[in-house]
Amino acid sequence: MGIRVSEENRSVCRRCGGEVVANAESFDVFEQMHYTCFHYEFEHAGDPDIECTAGGCPAAGISVASLHGRIGDIEMASAGNTIVPAILTLRRLHFDVTQDADRWVARLGRARFVADDPVTLLGLIKLAENRTPWRATDSEIDDVLAEFDL
Repeated sequence: MGIRVSEENRSVCRRCGGEVVANAESFDVFEQMHYTCFHYEFEHAGDPDIECTAGGCPAAGISVASLHGRIGDIEMASAGNTIVPAILTLRRLHFDVTQDADRWVARLGRARFVADDPVTLLGLIKLAENRTPWRATDSEIDDVLAEFDL
């Protein structure tokens, strides 16, 4: 087992003996281990090559291809022929999809998304999935407005 080497101001993982660099500020939070070592030591049940339900599981992506691998070399534009596939995708993701007047609504548990079309619903869901909190900060807004003509 490695130990913290204070004279060199280094953090050494108790589990694997490697230096903790990326999350050195969380060294003590993760019981003086890399996050991955901590996860496999205390949180991950079962086969380490199968993603578990713990958020941020290091096995994520082992059984599911990367985003680039999943989408491949494709060119797609939002058009009438994307509406039905979007609805089918929402249903495959277990969303309840309804039309409320001229708006589309997707619900999953207590989550509710509303948009003008099903393709936009998918975009909102992807935004919520990948960005928490989903709202942009003032500085992010300024940076993007400087880059694009919005």
